[in-house]
Amino acid sequence: ERSQEAAGEISELSSSSVDIAEKAGGLLGQILPDIQKTAELVQEITAASNEMRTGSDQINSAIQQLDQVIQRNAGVSEEMAATSEELSGQASTLQQAVAFFKMTDNSRRVQQTVHAKPAKAIPENGNGAKKVTPAPKLVTDQSNGDGITIDMSDEVSKKDRLDAEFESY
Repeated sequence: ERSQEAAGEISELSSSSVDIAEKAGGLLGQILPDIQKTAELVQEITAASNEMRTGSDQINSAIQQLDQVIQRNAGVSEEMAATSEELSGQASTLQQAVAFFKMTDNSRRVQQTVHAKPAKAIPENGNGAKKVTPAPKLVTDQSNGDGITIDMSDEVSKKDRLDAEFESY
């Protein structure tokens, strides 16, 4: 009797095992497309992650290039500032040089009309050499200490016959 009972239990367990195996096979058949879809999604996520990494690398490269441009601009800006300072100094020097040549309101100004005259040949002395006349005297300006004054008075210009053909002002 016990063998019969055990055989009956074994038979029930076998049939229930077959039912469970069939259900498991059916469930595996249902899960298989989901597993394949999940694998495809994982591949897409991997591809998207790689694209994000590539984009991130490009952004990093762009930031480094921007940093280099900013550093170059800073260097050029410093160079421009130095050049500007140098130009300012040169402008100041130029203003001083121009101020040296400017006439003050107290200076005499005589304006005359200039008439064009043909140039004359330089006279020669008897031995074929050109006559040399003394240059006008340079007198330092005692009024403000800047520059020189050239004595162009009639006495000096009469001594120089080469200047006789030009009008004096």
